[in-house]
Amino acid sequence: MKKKIVISVCAIIIIAVGLFFACQKSGLINPAKNRTSGATAGKIDAVSYRMKLDLDVNAKSLTEEVKMEIKNDTSEPVDEVIIRDMTPSIHAYNKQYYDNDTQTSAIIGITSNEQPLAYSSKQESVVRVKLNEALKPHETTTITVDMKTDIPDRQDRFGYVKRKDGYIFALSFCFPYLADNKNSEWILHPYFDDGESRSYDIADYDIEIHHPKGYAVIATGTEETNDGVTRITAHNARDMAIVVSNMMQKDTFEVKGITINNYYLDSQYTATYRKLTELVIKDAIQVYTDTVGAYPYEELDVAPLLFGFGFGGMEYPGLVMTNATSFYDGTLMDAWSLSDGLSHEIGHQWFYAAVGNDEYAEGWIDEGFTTYLERQLFGLYDGDAQHYLLEIDDMAPSVEERIAALDELMQTARQDYKKMYLNTSPDRYTKDQSYGEIEYEESYLFLQELRIAMGDDTFNAFLKDLYDRYDLKEADSDAVIALIREYDNSKTVNEILRFYFK
Repeated sequence: MKKKIVISVCAIIIIAVGLFFACQKSGLINPAKNRTSGATAGKIDAVSYRMKLDLDVNAKSLTEEVKMEIKNDTSEPVDEVIIRDMTPSIHAYNKQYYDNDTQTSAIIGITSNEQPLAYSSKQESVVRVKLNEALKPHETTTITVDMKTDIPDRQDRFGYVKRKDGYIFALSFCFPYLADNKNSEWILHPYFDDGESRSYDIADYDIEIHHPKGYAVIATGTEETNDGVTRITAHNARDMAIVVSNMMQKDTFEVKGITINNYYLDSQYTATYRKLTELVIKDAIQVYTDTVGAYPYEELDVAPLLFGFGFGGMEYPGLVMTNATSFYDGTLMDAWSLSDGLSHEIGHQWFYAAVGNDEYAEGWIDEGFTTYLERQLFGLYDGDAQHYLLEIDDMAPSVEERIAALDELMQTARQDYKKMYLNTSPDRYTKDQSYGEIEYEESYLFLQELRIAMGDDTFNAFLKDLYDRYDLKEADSDAVIALIREYDNSKTVNEILRFYFK
């Protein structure tokens, strides 16, 4: 869920794969682009990251040593790799839109076997690294990136907030990583503040972060803290995010064998926040597991961030940042938005963390399926979270009201989204198109049309199969469409596909 998009039923009310030859004939599948997974043969792949991080809470800076183990699974030697460092783009964005020109970041050096490597960054956030020795097919090498970056004073995914009782540091999109590559081409999407540019390989992470004593560290994977040093370990993760704060406490419980660390902030609404989030977590995991498949990790951390009013949350493998602003900074808690938003972020554990995709070029996949989980599965689940929500929020809709709102949306889908194709990246939007409109709303309506045409049983079987086939792999539009046609290649389904895809 993008930080500038709030997905809730309030928003709903207001805005209210067949045989391959058949797909190819329709023009919806490009054989040259067809791919099925992330870390597979034919790629230059980062298989692990080892990091040493030093968080200076006084200087508001982060010093990083990042060792990347890189494997060449192509048939040709490789003498250059590309590293992405998004911090210059983030700082440039903050300067332009937040009038902050004091924040900087810099790569101090890049080495391999303690020998310096030549590198250049003529294109913002794209670092081309020349290897001293060509990396032969099926061999690995390790390169080390040393860098330092300021942390923005911004309520954001990468930034810090200060309150009278302490700090919250959100550290994501600030770690250098190997650029993804497909079909012998590097994927070099620009930084996208309204959404994500992520197209990451599955990798293992081993991190040591130094921080002041008394600060909690919440991260993708598992954490163990001792005397101001936290060790973070994560396996099969598509990304890494860390929250460091001296304001948070936590509740720990289990759901279907998964350890849940549910963090919270002290305020007048703390008791309500703790109960509501616990019930949402339990119900969301229950219904998503039953309908789609098993949660991909052993632990889930839920961290309350102060993103500001009107902003959503953010997803990472095994970690979600939920927006607790109304419960901490506000005078009136917005339980409805918190419930729907948190259920959405949890849904991303299935579509993004497990089933990956290129979030810039084809963001409809993770956002569309996750919005479907939020609205059609969790939203219509008459469980404990829904009952409690109705007790504490007079504006929250009943299940019956949610169904009516969804039905109303479907009635205008075809006129509202004519020639607005899902497989369109943000840089190709027309003036009357927006990110949230396509990646969230239209993609959700597409899946609803598909479910109605296929029938619940067939659609749910397709959903489970999609998850099983691409768990810890990567799917694209071509692959999803091909799988849809395996389950239903009818005239009705093909007409739906032609309407939503170019």
